[in-house]
Amino acid sequence: MKQVDFLFIYEVKNRELENISLLAAELENRGYTTAFLNSWRAINHPYETYDANTVIISACYNTDTYRFFTNFVGRFKKVVSLQWEQVLRNGYVEAEGKTSWDFSGEALRTRHICWGENTKQRLMAKFNVPEEFLKVCGCISLDFYRPEFSSFIIPREELFTSNGIDPDKKTALFISSFAIATMPKENMGECSGNFNEVFVQNTIDSQAGLMEWVKKACTEHPEMQFVYRAHPSEPENATLTELTKEYKNFFVLSKEPIKHWIMACDKIYNWTSTSAAEVYASGKQAFLVEPTPIDHRVTYPFFENGNIIRDYETFADTLTFAEDVPSQPLDKEAFCSCYMQDEKPVYKRICDCLEETYHSETYHSHNYPKDNGRFDKVYGMFWHSHLNIALCNMAKKHPEWKHSFWDVRRKVGIFSKQDVKNKHNYHESRMMINYVPEEGIREVVAKIKECIR
Repeated sequence: MKQVDFLFIYEVKNRELENISLLAAELENRGYTTAFLNSWRAINHPYETYDANTVIISACYNTDTYRFFTNFVGRFKKVVSLQWEQVLRNGYVEAEGKTSWDFSGEALRTRHICWGENTKQRLMAKFNVPEEFLKVCGCISLDFYRPEFSSFIIPREELFTSNGIDPDKKTALFISSFAIATMPKENMGECSGNFNEVFVQNTIDSQAGLMEWVKKACTEHPEMQFVYRAHPSEPENATLTELTKEYKNFFVLSKEPIKHWIMACDKIYNWTSTSAAEVYASGKQAFLVEPTPIDHRVTYPFFENGNIIRDYETFADTLTFAEDVPSQPLDKEAFCSCYMQDEKPVYKRICDCLEETYHSETYHSHNYPKDNGRFDKVYGMFWHSHLNIALCNMAKKHPEWKHSFWDVRRKVGIFSKQDVKNKHNYHESRMMINYVPEEGIREVVAKIKECIR
């Protein structure tokens, strides 16, 4: 079993890898050892077993998520959650019933990094997370827009050329937050009430409306390029693929983290993606678009007082704005309540917290017995079986059956062998997209060290 001071367990490469590489670079500069595991790959593939002092995980909502991530670690003493989903849609914040973002169990005994004071206050007030387990540090993703990281950003010519885009043409970037529109229903989180249905329908309608705007813009502005940057969790979409074939100035891309596209493109358009925070930090010309009316529950608090474009004519006008025309649609006060910002880099604040946790003699985390995923694998085999498919179809035909056994099968059931295949393909595609070999991560860490030395 390999010993390490800090073990990072990441889930989504584009969302997390460069951020945790920055933390690792700083911790190594302070004399600590670091290592990395990808949760998607570790589920079904062999991985290095570590004896770690402190484990840094992607999320910790409850005992289940805590055990999911820490099950990959041989032994450990402390756990810290970076909690990559912190700014929540209004529907989740205001929900009185249970949602997929609630905190309970081990989440109440785990240290959490908070992006802003509102996250800290929400976790204390709504879920009784002790204040000593909450540290407001800011959002590390915003650090990469600081001047010292300019050399880390992929140059526009290199980024565009490698993706078949002309670096000399004016380019508009559309940041997608439409992942749920085409996601298999069994991979969706559970919301309170009927918010999930509202969320999905608003997402589908808004994506369709935006694509109508894009098609018109591609035709009316052949001199421009339009990049649709897919969400890291967004499955392949046949409609988007067809549009790339029909319009030679329309591109669908997701390979590189969003920061590189924000800095390379001339205009940034956003629906309800929290990457609006990164656009805000970048200082680039930005716009909020709402092609179809959306439910209050679907948007985020810091979008509430924003300057939103709701018709094609206004959107088309922005395409001709000069690049030096300032446009920042977010409300500054609302933004700052969600994302703490000051002169000290966020990564230094987080590493201060990690270092304090490492040396703490009072904070310890619980090591549960490791099952090596045996229960999940057995249950997964049953869930994908012909018997369970039959049970799911029975639940669907009999809505009057109220037991939770039937409720879960109606909500996220697998109703055919094709559904089984779709779920398998989705999981395998997520692993291929998100796993990075150790040598690849070390290259990123080395490059970041050049920026912070």
